[in-house]
Amino acid sequence: MNFGVLFGFLVYLVILAYIGWWANRYTRTEDQYFVGGRKVHVLAATLSDKASDFSGWLMLGYPGSAFKAGLGAFWAAIGCLYGTLADYLLIGPRLRIYAGKFRAITLPDYLEARLKDNTKLIRILSAAIILVFMTAYVAAQFTAGGKTFAEGFGVSVTTGILITVIILTAYVITGGFFAVVWTDVVQAMFMLMTLIIVPILALVEVGGLDSATAAIASVDLAKLHPFGGKTGFAALIFAIGYASWIVGYLGQPHIVTRYMSVEDPRKLRRPGIFISGIWTTIVLWGAFFAGFLGYAMVVKGLIKVDDPEKIVPALAVHFLPSWLAGFVIAGIISAVMSTADSQLLVASSAIARDIYHKVLGQELGKKQMVNISRVVVSIVALVALIFAIKGPGVIYQMVATAWGGLAVGFGPILTLSLWWKRVTKEAGIVGMAYGLVSEVLLEAKIYGWAFNPDAPGFFGTLGRIFDGVPVFFINFFITLFIIIIVSLLTKPPEDVVKLHEQLFTKVPIERTEKRAIARTMSQAENVFAFATSSDLL
Repeated sequence: MNFGVLFGFLVYLVILAYIGWWANRYTRTEDQYFVGGRKVHVLAATLSDKASDFSGWLMLGYPGSAFKAGLGAFWAAIGCLYGTLADYLLIGPRLRIYAGKFRAITLPDYLEARLKDNTKLIRILSAAIILVFMTAYVAAQFTAGGKTFAEGFGVSVTTGILITVIILTAYVITGGFFAVVWTDVVQAMFMLMTLIIVPILALVEVGGLDSATAAIASVDLAKLHPFGGKTGFAALIFAIGYASWIVGYLGQPHIVTRYMSVEDPRKLRRPGIFISGIWTTIVLWGAFFAGFLGYAMVVKGLIKVDDPEKIVPALAVHFLPSWLAGFVIAGIISAVMSTADSQLLVASSAIARDIYHKVLGQELGKKQMVNISRVVVSIVALVALIFAIKGPGVIYQMVATAWGGLAVGFGPILTLSLWWKRVTKEAGIVGMAYGLVSEVLLEAKIYGWAFNPDAPGFFGTLGRIFDGVPVFFINFFITLFIIIIVSLLTKPPEDVVKLHEQLFTKVPIERTEKRAIARTMSQAENVFAFATSSDLL
């Protein structure tokens, strides 16, 4: 084991431990544990959002995809960037306003209140979707951590997974949401530095971009084609397959919870979009070129890797002094932890709050509820650990499967409920039930994570048409259509429609001489100001 790498990593762990200790002082109630008391600054919420979004997929899965697919993998970056913008435009501000109105702490809280569901079915379905796909998602993060430890410290992948589980579970149990948010901020900066430094060093050693492309072309010319060498309709399907991540952003509980916690929903527009847009653009470029240039280095014999998804930690160990490589390894582990901690927190809320407290009606003190949540975190982590050890071990595939299940289960109903006053609880129940069952069957039993030509019967025909397109992309729009049809066949309560109209009535923008000199308020800001002054919030 390289003790210089170990030293750098241990310094990082000390920083995490301090944040967990500090955050524990602000974790005394259920509200503080799950949404930070709704006092999180927009900068922290935004960086935490992006850190919890990209996970080990950014540091291992996506570079591994660029390593294998070449230039065509850049379509995934385009899908992620536009998905991020869609979240801040379509979900963030409206969800924060509604969550404040209903005093919603979790996504199931919001959906049940918004759709006025007294049957508890929406809450039960939400908990089921979260438990099934969040557990799979956490397993993917554990696998990513295992691969990083294996490459950085020379241990087995299984040992690396166990180390990841111990570190991650400990500080989630200790600090709750505040610990998650502020460790995510630190981790976001580690990820940013890693994905700036490593690709630049790789570019220098490989001899420049021309030298890299020449080396890649000598082995596989298709890796330099933006559509993987495909043309016509096949090229379009190729681009959709990689860019399909965009629809998933609308239904990720561990991401949208950040919007519910921010102190001022108006700041989710201009500051939020600016911060997240800049950060996302930089890290996606860095992750892509780390994999792309890493492949060129392998072709030239400058470096060796036994797994394409280990290319970033391999580059870090290859280029940097051992103590600095330890910090970079910490940055990669940061990406893993920043998503898994949020997912563990959301999964624990699904059982402790949504099932035990809300469905079963068990009344406990707020401190007791926090303690139950911590026990649930440990149990979910244990189940995810088993999946991580026994799963396929391909992070890109594991994340796509879990991402898709959450996208189909929550994305259509969440988006429609925020923008369409006509959506009904019956539509929500049918849509979410379909999303849960169809994703489990289609992804786990028929296709795997994407359409393929070898699927049986009729599905094989679809596989030949949509070969390589993730199942969730098509299924998202099917679920959206189902919810719209059921909503049109049923009728929402009048008070629900009235509240939606009141909260989101377009307010004429007031232009005074003083404001004209500074800037004009956005429509979102005017709506929020109107709702506040009218006692709607």
